[in-house]
Amino acid sequence: EIRQFASYLMEKLNITTKEQKEGTSPEEKDQYIVVFSRSQTRLILNEAELILALAQEFQMRVVTVSMEEQTYASIVQVISGASMLVSMHGAQLVTSLFLPRGAAVVELFPYAVNPEQYTPYKTLATLPGMDLQYAAWRNTMEENSVAHPDRPWDQGGIAHLDEEEQVRILASREVPRHLCCRNPEWLLRIYQDTRVDIPSLLEVLRESLKTRPNLKKSRPASTVHPGRVREPQCQTSVQATN
Repeated sequence: EIRQFASYLMEKLNITTKEQKEGTSPEEKDQYIVVFSRSQTRLILNEAELILALAQEFQMRVVTVSMEEQTYASIVQVISGASMLVSMHGAQLVTSLFLPRGAAVVELFPYAVNPEQYTPYKTLATLPGMDLQYAAWRNTMEENSVAHPDRPWDQGGIAHLDEEEQVRILASREVPRHLCCRNPEWLLRIYQDTRVDIPSLLEVLRESLKTRPNLKKSRPASTVHPGRVREPQCQTSVQATN
């Protein structure tokens, strides 16, 4: 059970939620939105504008967290009390498992990256017992994207490829399906910096989040047990050699 695992990790990190500390219900405590801020790659170029728009739309304060500047424990502490988590696609979104029930996960995808092909965090948010809302926004405007083809290959650089392949990749409007995770076209696109189009993002949030992010009281999830194995059979054959 994911929430039991999250509680175990928080206990090991000596993290206590506000609800545990103060005895207040999730509905009574201060509600806020968390934005993952990055300083090296996959930047949100208009981060300040995004923060202001979210604050105005949801009438909540917005705080930022950064893997480059904060400890993991301090980030988990903040996220564990948030009503919404907003981030570019990336491994840091695994921290959404610490969100309270009723919170929302908002995943931002760079230009040419199809959200339908990269769904680990959508899957996490929609697992039974998680009780999270999920929304994916995709940048469809190339002019709102900044690629870095001259960086090292593992940060999206494609200068090591032949010129014809570079031209093809730069002209592509969607990364084709591929195996994770050394595909140069995928790396170029996922490491882009993005200017978030605020009107289209808010439209996605209004459509995807059926209800206003509202924290729910913690409750034990029902335990699912596998059925009993009946009449097992071995279908493996062994050939002997002389």
